[in-house]
Amino acid sequence: MLLMGLVVPAAGCSGSADSVESLIDRRRDPPELADPEFKHAFVDVTREAGIDFVHYNAATERRLLPETMGSGVAFFDFDGDNYPDLFFISGAPLGPSPDRPTSRLYRNLRNGRFADVTEGSGLDETYFGMGVAVGDFENDGRLDLAVTTTDGVRLYRNLGDGRFENVTRRMGMGCPGWGASLAFLDYDRDGYLDLFISRYIEWTVDTDIACSPDGVNPTYCTPEVYPGIGNCLYRNVDGVRFEDLSDEAGISQWLGKALGVVVLDYNDDGWPDVAVANDTVGNFLFVNQGDGTFGEFGVDSGMAYSESGAARGGMGIDAGDIDRDGAVDIVIGNFSQEMVAFFRSVESGYFIDDAAQVGIGLPTLMTLAFGTLVEDFDNDGWLDILVVNGHIEPEISVTRRAQAYRQAPQFFRNLGEGRFASLEGPVIGPVEKLLVGRGFASGDFNRNGALDFVVTQNGAEACLFRNESTGDNNWIQVKLEGTVSNSIGYGTRLRAIVGDTMITRYLVSGRSYMSASEPIFTVGLGGFTSVDRLELRWPSGIEQTVPNPPINRIITVREPDPSR
Repeated sequence: MLLMGLVVPAAGCSGSADSVESLIDRRRDPPELADPEFKHAFVDVTREAGIDFVHYNAATERRLLPETMGSGVAFFDFDGDNYPDLFFISGAPLGPSPDRPTSRLYRNLRNGRFADVTEGSGLDETYFGMGVAVGDFENDGRLDLAVTTTDGVRLYRNLGDGRFENVTRRMGMGCPGWGASLAFLDYDRDGYLDLFISRYIEWTVDTDIACSPDGVNPTYCTPEVYPGIGNCLYRNVDGVRFEDLSDEAGISQWLGKALGVVVLDYNDDGWPDVAVANDTVGNFLFVNQGDGTFGEFGVDSGMAYSESGAARGGMGIDAGDIDRDGAVDIVIGNFSQEMVAFFRSVESGYFIDDAAQVGIGLPTLMTLAFGTLVEDFDNDGWLDILVVNGHIEPEISVTRRAQAYRQAPQFFRNLGEGRFASLEGPVIGPVEKLLVGRGFASGDFNRNGALDFVVTQNGAEACLFRNESTGDNNWIQVKLEGTVSNSIGYGTRLRAIVGDTMITRYLVSGRSYMSASEPIFTVGLGGFTSVDRLELRWPSGIEQTVPNPPINRIITVREPDPSR
């Protein structure tokens, strides 16, 4: 990222599951996929929902780099009531200070409101946090948390009574240094979730470098002045401890400056791979070899650099079958004066950046993207792209008039024709929101089938937006219960089959920027009034078919256990 640049305040933000056994056949002949007029409606409900989290970034005139980079947020159901709760990551003082901010946990009250239940939860610890991942590392059915900080990783075990236990040391978790995004995945397919941890740069408060392009005004340095660092991979040993296999797996030798991570199945072989968005160096694509090791194929696959061969300032990242050709595509949010990348899978093992051709390139040229999600926000059956933006330098408009510190989120609606519509105007609420966007996660907090989203701002209020954009489109939500596979079902491929139409989704961890979205499937169906069948391929390799599932509701699918 290229930085220029004072600290100005950011703008503020003015059903239960059913088992497969209870599925009812409601099939009717499906019409063509509908394309209703899009309602520009993501409504800011932060205050009415009771969310009052304010990110603490410890900003000073020293311009210590972590002050401007954080942080993440998670949508996850920590209490098992089928409604996603919220966990916000906070910063902390980077020097002597009486302040003791903590990350915050909000319980979903199932009436459109949330309650702050941080105190006494075990999550009320002070650290300069960055990223968060959600997983069940013990397979006990309770969602645990992993958190990166500027000085290492913390692992929190969900005790099931509203409390979490810090088990970092007991479980053997390490990976010191400035951590960024992280993701749970079962890379060896033994049924237990392992943990991939990305790291940004080699940095401490004592080694922070002072930068001032004009010799007078301090700015945040670019990551180019700091050494890169390798990422970490920890293998889960039967849910009782983790062991560091970063070297043995071929991960740590690749020195990057990672900010975003997404798990994907790059070659559709059933083994989870990892794509990493790097800042000012080439992106990584770690391809699982199925023998406990990974090969790095960023350059070979075409997703390491821009079409001109330049490294970009990669921040957020997500992946999915965006054009419905059965192959996984990758979207990466980049720095200002660098388009958001849309790496479309065009042939076996290769990507082409089609951002300019599909309509998302030019609109993103001058914005600075952090949180990046590929989701079907309007439930028409096609994956859309939503990016939250915000600059690094609070006074960037003084030195570069075409840029601003606070920036509007951008929604790109998938038209299903190989192009996206950039929706201008008041897409976010009745007026366009200008945010210092960082973390970004999706989840259906009111259980109406529409994916809502939450945004964290650097040094300012978090924002919760309710989705009212889906119109009359139908949908189905699928929650997984792994038996042979990990309990969440991370790594599962789901295909919804309606006549000749196939809609493919993957349940994976990581995604976006230092954040965790709700770990269930939400599949938009557009005008289809029934689904012929759901086809699931679990991480274990078990294949399962669910015929004629009911729509417009959440169902639970349990993995068949061949040993029973």
